[in-house]
Amino acid sequence: MNGERNLGNAPKNNDNAEDVNENASQDQTIEQSQSENMEVHHHPDLHHKPKKWKEYFLEFIMIFLAVTLGFFAENLREHFVNKDKEYQYMASFYKDFSADESHLPGLINNIETEQIQPANSLPSLLSQADTIKPASIIYIFMRRLFRQQGIKSFITGRTIDQITNAGEIRLISNIQIADSIENYYKQVEYDDYLQQTLLGYKNKFQDDIPLILRAGDYNKVKDAETNIIEQNANLRLGSVDPIAINRILISASEIKALSQLIESRILQLEQKAANIKKLIVGNYGIDK
Repeated sequence: MNGERNLGNAPKNNDNAEDVNENASQDQTIEQSQSENMEVHHHPDLHHKPKKWKEYFLEFIMIFLAVTLGFFAENLREHFVNKDKEYQYMASFYKDFSADESHLPGLINNIETEQIQPANSLPSLLSQADTIKPASIIYIFMRRLFRQQGIKSFITGRTIDQITNAGEIRLISNIQIADSIENYYKQVEYDDYLQQTLLGYKNKFQDDIPLILRAGDYNKVKDAETNIIEQNANLRLGSVDPIAINRILISASEIKALSQLIESRILQLEQKAANIKKLIVGNYGIDK
């Protein structure tokens, strides 16, 4: 009986042995697969081979050329922009000097008729004056002699103010034109200073007028708009005191001398404007 039992159990032992072998084989296959997977996922070699010096030099040359070309391109663009601005400024200066040429003769005429002619005539008129004869011409000349128009009201400063405020005088590449323009406006400033000095002489002259003129008659030679009235025969002098007349004539002489200097300088200024216009046309081709 025992033997039969043992025989009945024998096949079971063989099955167990086969299962063990099969499991061992599967484990071995898994381990081999994992080992292969690990070999596939090795980290790459991050160490680069050192570059040759020629490669570094080539990269430097390329970067240098790119920066240099960019610099030259920007300078070229700025050059064309500045040239265009320069031309526009010259065209504007041409218009300004043309306007000055048109306006300055009016100032010259004003100086001649309002200051120089009256100052020339007063010595003769006052030497024969008395308090009885009509003296309207003396009143008129004294009224004229005191008047004054400033030179800056006859000068067009639009372009010089614009280019100065923008700090772009350097854009005028022609040295002769740049110097001529600078000299022109420096003379305007100095002539304005001379006119301020002349105004001081005229104030002194006005202080002496009441010494010989009557206030009521003095007001009759101008209208409500301060225009001088030429025809008025009923005006008389209030005094012919020789000391007062002498003071007035000295002041008139000072006004005449300085007015003549200013007149000659304004004539020079007018010629300078014409010369600068010629330079602008010749160098920039500005259309007249």
